[in-house]
Amino acid sequence: MKCQRKAKYIYYCEDCSGTYCFDCLITEKKECTFCKDCGYISWGKTCEKCGKQNHIPATKKILKCPMCNSTKLKEIGKKTSNLPTEFYDAIDALARSLESIQKFAHKFSELVTNIKQIRRDRFCLYPSIESGLIQIQKSFSETKYRASEILDKVSEHIYKYAKELSFNRNISIYQLSKIDKIIKMIKTHAISYCNLIDDFLSKPQKELLEIEEKIAELKNYMYLFDEVAEKFEPEVYELKVAAFPNVKLTFPGERRKKGTLFITNKRIYYLPEYHFIFRFTGKVRSLSLNEIKEAEQKKTTFFGNKMVLRLGDKEKIKLKTSEMLLEQIQTIFSYLFYERERFLITDLYFLESFNFNLDYHSLQEKIDRRINDLKQTPFTVKPENISGRDNSNLRDIFHMRENDEVKQLRIELKAAQDTLRELIKAFNDRSITPEVYFSRREKTKQKILTIEAELEEARQKNYRMNGNLHASLI
Repeated sequence: MKCQRKAKYIYYCEDCSGTYCFDCLITEKKECTFCKDCGYISWGKTCEKCGKQNHIPATKKILKCPMCNSTKLKEIGKKTSNLPTEFYDAIDALARSLESIQKFAHKFSELVTNIKQIRRDRFCLYPSIESGLIQIQKSFSETKYRASEILDKVSEHIYKYAKELSFNRNISIYQLSKIDKIIKMIKTHAISYCNLIDDFLSKPQKELLEIEEKIAELKNYMYLFDEVAEKFEPEVYELKVAAFPNVKLTFPGERRKKGTLFITNKRIYYLPEYHFIFRFTGKVRSLSLNEIKEAEQKKTTFFGNKMVLRLGDKEKIKLKTSEMLLEQIQTIFSYLFYERERFLITDLYFLESFNFNLDYHSLQEKIDRRINDLKQTPFTVKPENISGRDNSNLRDIFHMRENDEVKQLRIELKAAQDTLRELIKAFNDRSITPEVYFSRREKTKQKILTIEAELEEARQKNYRMNGNLHASLI
């Protein structure tokens, strides 16, 4: 859009790629707040920089694009000078995929550490935790492999765009728009790669959350057991299952008492609360699970929910607590009586030899290498035929005039460069060890430098022998 009043365009719109002078832009006033502490201008009541509410009401002028009404306007000089930085930021977006992987691996390590501690404290509930952790480790390995494969494809796409970039000082408006679109495409590819990693981790993440909930439940049980460790401790051959506070229990022929119910794989224990009048704690009562014939939950309108543990034809224990705890106790008893193999673990130290660190360093190194290589692309790729002249005939004539020495050196140089490329490919594919790779790479690079120096000397000698043929053809 050209207003015909200004000879130069000084503003560039990042949304519609339009160029405008100041008179073409739409100017609006908007209410904002000025922070007294840090001097930052925010659009809300709280400072976006320091988070404080010590602000002064103010107004600020906003420039908008006349075509798309966007506020993403930049001066062309600043936009041009910031193009390399924007390109680097777009490439660095690939590294954000590692943030999700690192958080997932850290959470996994924490859970493995917690469950090891719980098993050492002889809690045998939920063997599905161990199998779930092993399954998550397999899913993570698959995710890492898929992420590595897709990284190669994404890097290839980004390379095709990056080799078209050229950050020269004198960039025309057409070139600025083209470069800006290429950088946006590169950033889109990088963000899409990060989103794919998040999608790959979504299923293992759900499984991790389920395990986290079970571990939190077991830690709550462990806290209740530890709280009364001085008063009683289950037998050595017993494994801890669960503990429930604020349970009212009525034994046959006794008054109802309130306390904490502890359950192991062999017995149940009941510890009454401290009596604030008589200033003593009741005696610990225990009952073998084999004595319980049936655990039945009853719901009544007047007396609420309760559970009845039948010991015989007439003997029974009444248990009363909140509806949520009753459901949990009923579930625990169903595990103990009917599904013991599925919900009680036999090998408490199964995870002791388990590696709780998810190894993602190979993927991290690969992403770092790809980022460093892609950042150098606009500065290493040389566009062909910049002047627009067809130099194919010149090259053919020049190569025909080369002597045998120059031809042989060119062949050796090409072979050495191919060897270096094969080495890099083999290292990326993990076909060779890092020690072999770095050793052979240094030798090959040294060989390439030596051949290039010999080739340059041979060409200069060939130029002198053929006179000024090359200069006359140009």
